[in-house]
Amino acid sequence: MADGHDESRGDAKQSFYAKQQLIGSARSAFQLLSAVIKNAALYPEAHPSLLTSADKFRGKIEQLLENRKEVAFYFVGGELFFETFSIPIDQGLSLLMEQFSSRDVGGLAFKPGLTSPELIQLAALMNKEPDVLSGQEGGNEVIAKQGITHVELHRILLVDKDTGNAIKEGKKKASEMYKDAMDAVKEMVQAVQQGRVSSLRKMNTMVQSMVDYVLENRDALMGLSCIKMYDEYTFVHSVNTSILAVALGSFLSFDKQQIAALGVAALMHDIGKVDVPHEIINKPGKLTFEEWEQVKRHPVEGALLLADVPGVSKLAMVAAFEHHQHGSQGYPKVGDNVQRHPFSQIVSLVDAYEALTAARVYYSAQMPVDQAIRVLLAKRGSAFHPILVKAFVNMTGLFPIGTILKLDTGEFGLVRHQTRDLMRPRVLLLTKFDGSEKDTGTETSLLETAGGKYKRSIVGTINPHDMKINLKKYLG
Repeated sequence: MADGHDESRGDAKQSFYAKQQLIGSARSAFQLLSAVIKNAALYPEAHPSLLTSADKFRGKIEQLLENRKEVAFYFVGGELFFETFSIPIDQGLSLLMEQFSSRDVGGLAFKPGLTSPELIQLAALMNKEPDVLSGQEGGNEVIAKQGITHVELHRILLVDKDTGNAIKEGKKKASEMYKDAMDAVKEMVQAVQQGRVSSLRKMNTMVQSMVDYVLENRDALMGLSCIKMYDEYTFVHSVNTSILAVALGSFLSFDKQQIAALGVAALMHDIGKVDVPHEIINKPGKLTFEEWEQVKRHPVEGALLLADVPGVSKLAMVAAFEHHQHGSQGYPKVGDNVQRHPFSQIVSLVDAYEALTAARVYYSAQMPVDQAIRVLLAKRGSAFHPILVKAFVNMTGLFPIGTILKLDTGEFGLVRHQTRDLMRPRVLLLTKFDGSEKDTGTETSLLETAGGKYKRSIVGTINPHDMKINLKKYLG
């Protein structure tokens, strides 16, 4: 059993590094394409420098064409994509993307059989006036007349009504999944309180659906995890912690079975609190010594409760027992040499982040999500494993979904999605602050440039509670 677990971890690690290598190769290819276009503006067609740059690009494309029918790049909202992978860009590459966009080119695909003369002809067209490719005659017809038959141009992608409806439908499904998760936790808690045997079938099915959804659209569920309700704190906290754990597991390239086990463990990590009186859990003031001692017993109680549930994994019991064993104030106390399970460390991290940003009756105000990220960064290496903190921040960005940003243009933006740049997410521009922008507002990437310079940059963050902004209207 252990050997299989270690083997699956090794496969996940190999998959992660393979993905990073592919992203690096794609970025290198686009840089080589930039060199061909620049050289075409400087030298005649037969010049050695131009021929050499074309040959290098063609060679890189041939490498990427192994096991592929085409090598495709797309430009969406200031981001460069190779297939479905976001590619890091610098100022030089952003200028090239602008050059394509000004010619109504939203992407291009290179086919097997591509020749250096075709590349040089394409580069020459890119150095002519934009209307050569963006005129009434389509770009593909223009390049075909120049003998370029192994390149296909794509129009700029626009979010039309059908796409918008599909996005809304996806969010509806995410909301339904969130409700299912809440129901599953409530059912489990009620069974434990009444001494009944609870079936894990519903919970396991729900978590498997959550895993599938996160693998396809991580941001949609993570957006819902920003929604806090103090009147149902215990249930919401468990669901949000599970969403964040599943998202981090997928970001770390765990396999589906591992991610699902992690999701179940996170969903039930606080089950021991069912025996803590409700008035203690929601006490507005400081807990007495006796009350705090009662709260501190919940990890042990949780592990014991789960031990009596048929079919529950040992990982869930371990995570319930270990999730508060971090930092000098961790509990319950165990030996100094005891190594916590990686899943417990992940649950600890996302549990702490979710708790910092939670809406609880005894908090005067929620901590903004960007501040919570900075708390985690300050505690890396002490309370939390530094590698896990780094992975979590890379996943959420320095400005997680739900952050309200103040921009140097005087505009305000609500973070909706992350990009490759931790400092430049995709935002919904806010003008009315009443939720109406969710359907009618403008969404833009802070990676978008003009003349090689960013159109918008962040100058600060705004606490949504200070501005009385209801995030549920935007993310729910």
